[in-house]
Amino acid sequence: MIVGAALLLGATIVVLGACLLLILGVIAVRARRHSRSKRDEMLLSPLRPPLITVASGEDDDGSAAEELTWATGVSRTVLDRNIADLLTKIRGAPAEQLVRVLEVHGAVDAAVGDLSSRSSVKRARGAQLLGLARAAHTVPLLVDALRDESVEVRNSAAYALGLIGDASAAGPILAAIGVPDRGLPAATAAEALQSMGVGISEVLREGLKDENARTRMVAAHLSGERSFTRGLPELRHLLAHDPDVTVRETCAVAIGRLGRGEDADVLARHTGATEPLPLRRACVTAIGELGEPGAVPTLAGLLGDPDPRLAELAAGALITMGAEGRDALAGHEDDAAVRSARLVADLQKSAA
Repeated sequence: MIVGAALLLGATIVVLGACLLLILGVIAVRARRHSRSKRDEMLLSPLRPPLITVASGEDDDGSAAEELTWATGVSRTVLDRNIADLLTKIRGAPAEQLVRVLEVHGAVDAAVGDLSSRSSVKRARGAQLLGLARAAHTVPLLVDALRDESVEVRNSAAYALGLIGDASAAGPILAAIGVPDRGLPAATAAEALQSMGVGISEVLREGLKDENARTRMVAAHLSGERSFTRGLPELRHLLAHDPDVTVRETCAVAIGRLGRGEDADVLARHTGATEPLPLRRACVTAIGELGEPGAVPTLAGLLGDPDPRLAELAAGALITMGAEGRDALAGHEDDAAVRSARLVADLQKSAA
């Protein structure tokens, strides 16, 4: 018993000691961060007035930007870090002036070198800075970084390419989604591609034929978002035949935004009970987006569907189709789905 009590006491002391060390470690880290923050504020203090002048667009003669280029040593490092933060918020001439300061300081060249660093943190930061600096000449290097072993670096490279906006990078970004084990997250790729111009329309059209489902999904989503109608034939084909339900749903949404009157029939074919429920809902919503009166009978037939959400979506679509759509609701006034759809429509009208 005495031995057991001694062991328990010893274990308790060890645990308490570990907790104390952990608390002291946290305190030390916070103190160090606070000290570094105060130091940075002190170093930046004399440079803050010209920095604010440039960032606010009031440096008409360029003298404030010129003053910033004179920073040296640790002050320059702190200044460059603050400039990078500002570049996430400002555009136009002030941003160009600040980028010029970074170039004079050698920060852009250093970021290029960081892309080959052994540290994934440095590689990611380097990619981000090149994007913020709109360093178009580094696009090939950033494209290579899309295949980096670190997902943080891949994300940063895609982010940078999106900021630069060079459409020549659209193909590599889209292809990077489907790379085994090192694929680019679909959301990251979509965000980067979103900022590129109309030059990516053919790339998206080819992406609709890719063997990777996530690549097809992103291509379909962006085709709808960017109103690239040339991809409609491929979208219709994928809606009917793609083995991935999410891709089919995304195609339905895109067709609802891009399609023509005849596409209401294309969508209506996939509202039947044999289709996956998420796809049926997406197609009904897309039919409502098209607003084609010829689809009224199809929507009216779904008012009594066993799925209450689908019935509500059908009722909501009919409400937007004018007199013909509202007439189709006759006899269903007391249906929960119709009441709910009308309530939503009234709320939307009030908020408009």
